[in-house]
Amino acid sequence: MTSDLHLKADFHSLRVLITVHDKGSISAGADSLGLSQSSVSYTIERLREVFSDPLFVRLGRGIRPTERCDWLAEEARRLIQHYEEMVVPTRFDPARATDRFTISCNFYERASLLPQLVSQLAVEAPGVTLSIVSAVGDGLAQLERNDCDLCISPVPARVSGLYSEELLSERYGCFVCPQSRWAEEGLDLQLYSGARHIMVRPAPNWRPYYLAKLSRLGVEIRPHIEVSSFGEIDRIVSGTDLILTATEGFARIYAPRVVAVRAPFEAPFRVHMAWAGRTHRAPAHLWLRQRMREIAAALPDPEIRDPSAAA
Repeated sequence: MTSDLHLKADFHSLRVLITVHDKGSISAGADSLGLSQSSVSYTIERLREVFSDPLFVRLGRGIRPTERCDWLAEEARRLIQHYEEMVVPTRFDPARATDRFTISCNFYERASLLPQLVSQLAVEAPGVTLSIVSAVGDGLAQLERNDCDLCISPVPARVSGLYSEELLSERYGCFVCPQSRWAEEGLDLQLYSGARHIMVRPAPNWRPYYLAKLSRLGVEIRPHIEVSSFGEIDRIVSGTDLILTATEGFARIYAPRVVAVRAPFEAPFRVHMAWAGRTHRAPAHLWLRQRMREIAAALPDPEIRDPSAAA
């Protein structure tokens, strides 16, 4: 290696290496970075010379990283994270800030927490940009890849280098059409197990958390309808006897089109907020996380019908 060859690798080129490695292709890496494919290809060629390794090899129609590339991408990720921690400002003035926050979350968190956050940003930090991406069970991996700054989801972080705290703790309810028999009569386990259910599966391998509790109670339900999003539930349930089992907090979103009745079992639903070490002490992100805590704490209690209590 010539004495200055290593200088051809800078933080930008290392970011390109990480992105192409994570995305699995030059074109996807270029799209993610907002660069041309020719620019990304040139950078990878330059890094091949620097590291004396092909980095990526052809496999069918795609590319695969070499063993050394896997190691380099991980080390480059650590190096960039450390550098980002070094250059974090020591103060944060929301009124003058132009930061960009990327939050990964799902439908419930978007509908429950983000409207209040957007309203607060408009008043307190009008220059801040907010980007929302879908978690769909991948939020913590997105944090590890630096694809987001904050992940809000039911999944707690148990990975080294990530921080996590409980943001909300609720219980499950049953969401039904206001004119259905369940809205007036309520549900016990026997009625619940024999009823018609609608289940939301955001991803094919997604398994709702309450099913584990039902299994321990010896109850198994078979959904009559499966959908990929909570967004259309109110229209689908209308005029039917279908039951959606979800956290009671959805009552704040669906009412009065859909009503919530007390679920015939006890099971907690917890929402966690997770972030990476690179933003752990950053004043802007400390401010953002505190705003999320305040918004979660101020959520009103959901309105739940409990016919059994009135009997």
